[in-house]
Amino acid sequence: MDLYRIILVDDEEEVRKSIIRKIDWQAVGFTVVGDAENGEDALEKIENLEPDVVLTDIRMPYMDGLTLAEKIRQKYPSMKIVIFSGYDDFEYAKRAIKLNVTEYILKPVNVEELTAILRKIQASLDEEIEQKRNVNLLRENYIKSLPILREQFLNELVNAPVASETVETRLKE
Repeated sequence: MDLYRIILVDDEEEVRKSIIRKIDWQAVGFTVVGDAENGEDALEKIENLEPDVVLTDIRMPYMDGLTLAEKIRQKYPSMKIVIFSGYDDFEYAKRAIKLNVTEYILKPVNVEELTAILRKIQASLDEEIEQKRNVNLLRENYIKSLPILREQFLNELVNAPVASETVETRLKE
């Protein structure tokens, strides 16, 4: 199975590097494809690298994490977004919920908590892929069956008994 792609976004380089170092990414099914120091930089990288998950700080210069999440939602509605924040502010959390953010966690980021969240996201992504695969299989089977279904329908239509009342009515017309 391929690893899911993730980008880390935080204005503090040490925080980004620390998170990258402390997590066993492959063990949780991910590979870090890039990192960015602000939302503007992240948007460019998201377009080029097409990650499955964006892990972003909430407060950054130029473009904060919530604005980044809003722009991601507009262009990539199914992308998973995890916001981490040093601020235990209900308004931030409320906005994050409205943007359908996958997770909202407080700093300092706990390795065990983040690992558990990543495993949950991996399971969710696996399930989404399985559902798409099932839908595609159903579509393929339906398309393959169409000629047979058409033939059966036409045979039944041609060979169906016609009520005598209908024939008499048609003859009188």
